[in-house]
Amino acid sequence: MADQPDQVPRHASHRAGGGEQGGGHGRRPPGMLVGRVRGVPVYLSPLALLFGLIIGVLLLEPNRERLPDVTEGQLYLLVAITSAGFIASLVMHEIGHCLTALGFGLRVRGVTVHGFVGFTEIEPEPQTPAREFLVAAAGPAVNGVLAGAGFALLTVLDSGTQPGVVVLDLTMTNLVLCVFNLLPGLPLDGGRLVVAAVWGGTRDRLRGARAGAYGGYVVAGLLALWALLSPGSRFDGLYLLVVAAFIAVGAHQSLRQAQIRMRLPGVSAGRLARRTLPVEGSVPLAEALRRARELGASAVAVVDSDGTPIKVMTGSAVDALPEHRRPWMTVDEVSRTISPGMVLEAELEGEDLLAAVGSTPATEYLVTQGGRPVGVLAMVDLVARIDPASIGRLANQR
Repeated sequence: MADQPDQVPRHASHRAGGGEQGGGHGRRPPGMLVGRVRGVPVYLSPLALLFGLIIGVLLLEPNRERLPDVTEGQLYLLVAITSAGFIASLVMHEIGHCLTALGFGLRVRGVTVHGFVGFTEIEPEPQTPAREFLVAAAGPAVNGVLAGAGFALLTVLDSGTQPGVVVLDLTMTNLVLCVFNLLPGLPLDGGRLVVAAVWGGTRDRLRGARAGAYGGYVVAGLLALWALLSPGSRFDGLYLLVVAAFIAVGAHQSLRQAQIRMRLPGVSAGRLARRTLPVEGSVPLAEALRRARELGASAVAVVDSDGTPIKVMTGSAVDALPEHRRPWMTVDEVSRTISPGMVLEAELEGEDLLAAVGSTPATEYLVTQGGRPVGVLAMVDLVARIDPASIGRLANQR
């Protein structure tokens, strides 16, 4: 999602605690690289390690009661193994999404585990309801298989022994991950199953996305109600409320993205391109702005001696520059070099346009038609067209 006055939707991502949104190119790694699966990097964020530590701390007393004869050293080793197994279960969940997506020929940019939440960045989104269903179901299915293997091991292990306690805890962990992720609301995987089912039944993906988002609101509300009415410990109640809030926020984002996508038909780079004034880089900024006003242009491009655009004036840099300094600055100093990703065909529209601007975040893009420059697309114009509310929020903040 490009960093603009609010973010435009990206491609799909599936989560072990949630379900949507991919990342962007050119970012710093989201965590520590722990390996690759068929070339896809797998990351653990610092939050994942912190969450594993919290799990270990919470297991100390229960394990001390279940295994009264173990030494302190053995006790810490057991909770460390269980904590590592919990994180590994989240990673395996995401690898399930990853391998299924790769099997359908989709690109997977990376797998990241943050605390109790995992992200698998997939692009483009699955093209059919069946593929959407299978990619979403793969993660919980992996946890289900791991839980089944754990129950099988418990038939030959005594749950009162050290190995038995570890296997029992990890079995229940995977069972909970499987069931929790199948709850029918975005951003959980179960919400993506709802999307696939409604999409398949109505042939309308956006209707499926709205259904999944509303399901997320329902799931969040029920979890919050359970947290408030349950006689469990204060920590358990607080944890459930945090999870409910996470799901509610994810559902809201999913609904907003569906609403944005409803506005995409007919949105093209050519229609949104601003009339552009070509100038040499040495022209003073104040003079270039004066010429632009006379021409009725609202964008400026720096051209070389052949008239070929090489830079695009950055509107945000101009806005931040005091009026009295503009006569002493050249256009070149407030412009950004046009990289290949900043050149858009005028015919580019809808999801393809979003994918193009998402791959190369910028505030302005050069729009061409038949290889000839026809104007500049300001990102703020695209955001205003597909998400007017974000522009209103930006204005209020100012």
